[in-house]
Amino acid sequence: MKKGVFLKRVHIPVFLLLLMAACAGSEESRDASDGGDDERSRVESTPGARFAPDHASVKTIQLHPAGAETDIPVIRADGGTPLRLAFDIMESQGRPLSIYFYHADRSWRRDLVPAEFMSRFQRDNIMEYRPSSATLLRYTHYEYTFPNDAIDFTVSGNYILRVAEQGMEEDVLFERRFYVSEQSVPVDVRLDDVLLIGSQWQATQPFVTFRPEGDDVNAFDYSVCFTQNRNFGAPRCAETPSLANSPSVAFQLERDDAFLPDVAPFYLNLGVVQPGGRIERTDQARTPWQAWVEPDYARFPGTLPAPFLNGQSVILDGVPGVGDPAREAEYVATTFRFVPLGESPVPGGVALAGSFSGWQSDSLMTWNAADRWYERTVHIKQGEHEYTYRFSDRAHIRAFSEGQPRLRNQFTSFIYFNDVRRQTDRLVAVVGIVR
Repeated sequence: MKKGVFLKRVHIPVFLLLLMAACAGSEESRDASDGGDDERSRVESTPGARFAPDHASVKTIQLHPAGAETDIPVIRADGGTPLRLAFDIMESQGRPLSIYFYHADRSWRRDLVPAEFMSRFQRDNIMEYRPSSATLLRYTHYEYTFPNDAIDFTVSGNYILRVAEQGMEEDVLFERRFYVSEQSVPVDVRLDDVLLIGSQWQATQPFVTFRPEGDDVNAFDYSVCFTQNRNFGAPRCAETPSLANSPSVAFQLERDDAFLPDVAPFYLNLGVVQPGGRIERTDQARTPWQAWVEPDYARFPGTLPAPFLNGQSVILDGVPGVGDPAREAEYVATTFRFVPLGESPVPGGVALAGSFSGWQSDSLMTWNAADRWYERTVHIKQGEHEYTYRFSDRAHIRAFSEGQPRLRNQFTSFIYFNDVRRQTDRLVAVVGIVR
């Protein structure tokens, strides 16, 4: 059991893994239609929420429990492992920044004022920043750990942090989601394999049972939301409990909402910048270093086998032979190439998104007519990363949905209580299962 979130691991027989490797379907690819732009006013739209995009100067944002770069960002309300926020600004001269916190209901609509969910102070300054050490491309690395002596939370639930220029709340650099969970009720989780109408492949239907906090609590004030892997912006929720096993209650995701297998993302290991693996060639005589990733084909989306990064970049544990990867890792000018179906231009274009960019697509790739592929060069910090391509063209969306699925997935259950007294949704438990 890990601090901050209950985590179970379910082992699947080899023959089932082989079956999964042959199956198709991806909820992520259905929604993969963001060409992107680089205007700071553009926001990410999710049900009940609006999030500011990352500023172009900010790179490699990480938010996770301290010591666990791939874990989901959950804080236990009664203490436990704090969260580590780390990021780089591509400037050699650092400066203090401000951090703000917002409480949200389960649909990510910001609801309470700071005095209602925070103790001590209502914002803080990020004062821990240091220049990169002897790197070819200079940057400033920032670290912030919370809760701390200045920042703590009095209400559980969904949270959003915002980093902005010092004392200027509306001058936003980026925003990220995290959770504060009470972990006040034991929860049993079952994952059922089901067949959906029109699909020959098995989907995953989560089922949870727990006992309400008190005999006088109305079970219908609870709801449960489920996510697959790190897709926190599109949870699938069950609103109505079953009381068949009273005093325990049960919630099950509707069969038609069950999760089809996620298509495996592409994997890139820049821990060691040299040819090998998925790196075709490199040039360390230039500043910054350059690397060319082998072409990715629409016919063969995803990389298998690959480590399970859960949508995160791994820096601290991903750069061997470097004493302090946070400050000593190089930014590498990394060229990606995507070969579309028929080696022809894709209607609407192609965008690149990955863990190194917070899965945001800030601009379209460039069509190379001579080589019949799309290409783009991005500065990426040494480490391990996941990425994919996004488009609005239905033929390419379908091709990606038919790719090999992940062999490991994380299903997370969020148990919410509609607290009328506080006028918000409290988060009473979070349970994650990797299988």
